[in-house]
Amino acid sequence: MLILKSKSPRRMEILKSLGFQFLVEPSLYPEEQLRGEAVFDYLKRVTLGKLEMKSNKPGNTYLSSDTIVVYNQQILQKPLGPEEAFQMLKLLSGNIHSVYSGLGIRTEEDEIFYEYDKTDVYFKPWTNEEINYYVENYRPFDKAGAYGIQDRESPVGKYEGSYMNVVGFPLRKFFLFIEKLSKYID
Repeated sequence: MLILKSKSPRRMEILKSLGFQFLVEPSLYPEEQLRGEAVFDYLKRVTLGKLEMKSNKPGNTYLSSDTIVVYNQQILQKPLGPEEAFQMLKLLSGNIHSVYSGLGIRTEEDEIFYEYDKTDVYFKPWTNEEINYYVENYRPFDKAGAYGIQDRESPVGKYEGSYMNVVGFPLRKFFLFIEKLSKYID
């Protein structure tokens, strides 16, 4: 059985749209950045850390992912509330940032694989009123960086790289492992 170690509705949607059968077992691995931890070290640690907390069920393959928004080497996590969402969007407004999504796979044979993808995102310049409207109407509290590229009134002007990576799943990297996972396709 394929086990998704995430409660992200977007990751579930993506896997379902590809025809995968899977169970959801959200990870409880802590996502706080360690003091002095570099961006790539953080992404790899959290992505693979979600695989370490697997159940002891033989015959399962585990899939984890983590998405981070990075601006000026600062990781922007999911906002804790409207004020933090506003501050994040204000910081990103009119600027370029990067979105990184890590992908971890632990196979039935206990092999572990890790990849990540990067997308550069160009934000439109937004007024405080536009930011407040977005936060109030889209409630982006479950999204890294406080926005969804897929939202109808998204702050994204353009991007270079993978759209799905910004949605929250490194699909291009996932396809590198499709042969190992093909038995889980409906």
